[in-house]
Amino acid sequence: MLIDVEKMSMKTMNPLRFCKILIVDDSAYMRTFIKRTLSDAQIGSRYYEANDGKEAISKYVAFKPDVTIMDIIMPNVDGVKASMAINHYDPNAKIIVISAKENKETVEDVVKKGGAKDYILKPCDSSAIVMSVSKQIVMNRHR
Repeated sequence: MLIDVEKMSMKTMNPLRFCKILIVDDSAYMRTFIKRTLSDAQIGSRYYEANDGKEAISKYVAFKPDVTIMDIIMPNVDGVKASMAINHYDPNAKIIVISAKENKETVEDVVKKGGAKDYILKPCDSSAIVMSVSKQIVMNRHR
């Protein structure tokens, strides 16, 4: 079987490199850290940022990212409610929650009600972010 390379998009050939990522955190430092981590690992070609859940919802609808990395505790609309809204809009949304909150009930809320696919605790190292995003992109590709 021959593969017509001209018909394949760059995203198909390298889904990690050419994915779109929405980073949601009320801390500009965390957003920059996550973006730099992913960029250094050559994951993502477009990054969108939101500083609260309300902005996250509108940016998700506007840009339809492949992965969303969402903080839980934020002003205006928190990560649980934002994840629920995004998941309602797109049941296939790949949401990774990243938070310092180690409360088991909150984690369960985000996973069960908000549809989060993975969870990373702050402070986190770069490898945890890279692994979680990679896993979601690769799993998404094979579905």
